Amino acid sequence: MKDKAIGFVLFAGIFIFSLSAFAANEEKGEEINVERESIFGGNRSLAESHFTWGADLGASVDLTAHDMSTFDLDFILGYKNNFIKTVGVGAGIHRTVQGGDNFIPIYALIRTSFTSRPSLLFLNARFGYSFNTIEDSPMFGDYNSALGCGFNLSQSKKAKTYIILGVAYRYFNQHHQNYISRLDTNSIWVAQLQFGINF
Repeated sequence: MKDKAIGFVLFAGIFIFSLSAFAANEEKGEEINVERESIFGGNRSLAESHFTWGADLGASVDLTAHDMSTFDLDFILGYKNNFIKTVGVGAGIHRTVQGGDNFIPIYALIRTSFTSRPSLLFLNARFGYSFNTIEDSPMFGDYNSALGCGFNLSQSKKAKTYIILGVAYRYFNQHHQNYISRLDTNSIWVAQLQFGINF
C-alpha cells in the first residue's frame, strides 16, 4: 500500500507540473512583469478578476494508526486579491487507502501570506463538515478542520501551482464512534500533502 501511495503522490506532482508548464507556454512571447512570488518564477498577478477556482490532489497519512490514510481530491471556489490568495468554499472526496471508506468534506477556507508583497509562503486554513461512510455504517456527518503551510511553485498570468504541507483533524461524536469497530477515540489527526492549481 505504501508503494501505491508514493506512486499516487508522484503522479499528482507530475500532473500539476504539466498543467503549470502548459499555462506558462501559453504566454510565451508576451512581456510580463516579473515579481518573484514562486519558486520557479513567473509574474505576480494571475489576472484582473477577483474570482478564483482550482483543484488540489494529494494524500494523507493517519497519525493515530486507525487505518484512515486517504487519497484526496478537492475543488475550491472563491475570491482573491493581493492580500488574500483565496477566501471561499471547497468540497472534496477523500477515500481511505485500505478500507475503501469515504470522507466527503465541505468547508470554508482561507489562504493568505498576510502581506500584499510577493511571498513564496502562505497559510492554508479550513473548517467544515464531513459526510462519512466508514465500514458498514450509514452515512453520518462530523466536523473537521485543517491547517497547513503552502509553497508557490510556478505562476503565470493564467494559472498558479503550489504544494501544501499540513495537518487535519477529524472529529467523531460518541454515537458515530459506535459505528466503527476499529475506532477507540473521538478524534483522528492526519498529515497531508497536496499539489494544487489555481486559475
